[in-house]
Amino acid sequence: MAVFAFFSAAENLRRPDGIGFIIAEGADVAAARTVAQTLAGGPSIEKFTAVVVGAGIDAVAVQGLPVGAPNRSTWPKLTRGGNFLNPAA
Repeated sequence: MAVFAFFSAAENLRRPDGIGFIIAEGADVAAARTVAQTLAGGPSIEKFTAVVVGAGIDAVAVQGLPVGAPNRSTWPKLTRGGNFLNPAA
């Protein structure tokens, strides 16, 4: 299993809900993208850029709070709009 970060690399690829950065694990990039899309729901992240998260990755900062699945305890659960993302499988 590998960990991938997905992000909108251009303004025109941003989602209207403000989600622009998702981290997900999967057997490959396609599987991780499916996990990420399931969590976020809504508009497709098909055109988001994927980066493998591992040794040697450049540091990155994301503005705003992280939001995770409501049935997991790692991350805060509420979006800026006071809603929940989709539950994790």
